[in-house]
Amino acid sequence: MFDSLKSMGAIASLLKNKEKIAEAMARVHANLDQRTITVTAPDNSVQVVMTGKAKLQTLTLSDEVLAKAAGDAEAKAKLQKTILGAITAAQNRVAEVVKVEVLREANELGIPELADPEALSKLMGR
Repeated sequence: MFDSLKSMGAIASLLKNKEKIAEAMARVHANLDQRTITVTAPDNSVQVVMTGKAKLQTLTLSDEVLAKAAGDAEAKAKLQKTILGAITAAQNRVAEVVKVEVLREANELGIPELADPEALSKLMGR
């Protein structure tokens, strides 16, 4: 309970200084703009490159897998699953990167609880 009160005090203090929050968010956005996440399928058939903001930059398919998929329904279905898996893995890595960036800023602001969804839910009484 006292931890929640402490966190609420920290939040109230931050709300008085919106500039610090805005600066922290600007740093997070700038850092994410500079990040790229690359995921390659284990068989090297698919490569996905995403920005730190989960924007798909490139999707590269090997010539070999494309040739197989063109004439084989089973190979096509496998390729589709591989593409989805690579995109999902990239999205998961982006989420990890975002969490690290937000946690770093939250720690610097003195409220690491804000980077933890469970702690934040408890703080909000949910």
